[in-house]
Amino acid sequence: VHREVADAFVSALCEQAQRWNLDPQPLVDERLRTQVHAQVRDAISAGAKALVGGRIPEGPGTTYPATVLTDCRPGMRVIREETFGPIAPVQVVSDFATGLDAACRDDYGLAATVLTGSMDHMQQAWRTLPVGTVKINSVFGGAPGGAAQPRGTSGTGFGYGPELLDEMTTTKVVHMEPAPPRR
Repeated sequence: VHREVADAFVSALCEQAQRWNLDPQPLVDERLRTQVHAQVRDAISAGAKALVGGRIPEGPGTTYPATVLTDCRPGMRVIREETFGPIAPVQVVSDFATGLDAACRDDYGLAATVLTGSMDHMQQAWRTLPVGTVKINSVFGGAPGGAAQPRGTSGTGFGYGPELLDEMTTTKVVHMEPAPPRR
């Protein structure tokens, strides 16, 4: 997050996380909740601050609260690994170029979201980010009319579009001519 908007962004993010925590949704299983919490604990032990969430709720179940972490840095697991839970790690950058560079250094390449009012930044982002799907000023959505091909360690193959069907299709060409008449 650009430092000029970081305070307002984090404040709005915390408000949304608190609303989500009024009705927390369960994670897939206990193992995933343990992994998510381990990433949060690691980040906090490395200097991040949990402004909302960050604790496993009392009682049974697999819920984990929406968690907002600030003061995150590139080496933290919560930044370098995929977290399949409601965790929002915030890393503040000095300018757009620094943020774009940090995003390009990520090992994963499934999708990226860029929030900006600058048309120049929008154009630079989609051209530069080494990912299969770039969402500009949109958090959700895939490529329903087109293909998305992940990069890096996010996997291989296509998602969406006719390319996905082509990838799963084996083509066979058969040439046939009628048999010559018997004499």
